[in-house]
Amino acid sequence: MLTSSLTARFSKALICLGALLAAGSILAADAVRYTPVPNSSKLRMDGTSTIHDWHADTDIIGGFMELEATFADGKSAPVSVKPTIAVKIPVRSLKSSGGKRMDAVMQEHMKFEQFKVIEYRVLELTPKAGAAAGQYEAKGALTLAGVTKTNMMPVTIERVDGKLKVTGTTAVKMTDHGIKPPAPEIAGISLIRTGDEVKLKFEWVTEPKAP
Repeated sequence: MLTSSLTARFSKALICLGALLAAGSILAADAVRYTPVPNSSKLRMDGTSTIHDWHADTDIIGGFMELEATFADGKSAPVSVKPTIAVKIPVRSLKSSGGKRMDAVMQEHMKFEQFKVIEYRVLELTPKAGAAAGQYEAKGALTLAGVTKTNMMPVTIERVDGKLKVTGTTAVKMTDHGIKPPAPEIAGISLIRTGDEVKLKFEWVTEPKAP
């Protein structure tokens, strides 16, 4: 009887384990992985200085998103989610309005030799109350020059021809990431001072990854 009881318990445990694995497989199957559409994304960084405003641009936004197939389908009610979204931007891909000389200064202050990539991970997406469909408040972690800080950023995620387009804007302070705003010196005097805050505006277009 003892042997029969142990066998029955073991069988039940196997059934429960199988059910859990099956449920996990279903959830994984429902997730869709999105990757960037080539030559379709852009990011602009706007800053100030004591002599003129400046900007830097890139059209290289790498990374991926993993979201449920029903996300932003216009049918399902939006809910708070904790998706897997990782963004990577090569520092060297940023080209400034000041040309190669300013590019070099920017890369130096962003510690390019140590940290080649700007990274951003979304921790949570929360639908904005009373806002139009597709508008979310994104809680994320931005890693710049090796320093990671969490932030909140309004984003819009919309489905266009089977693709997902993400747009958003946010402000970042260089000093929050250990970056000293450039202040070139002439004869020991800083005649030009760069503002601490920069504004980021981006458009990221992704599509389902082919199986």
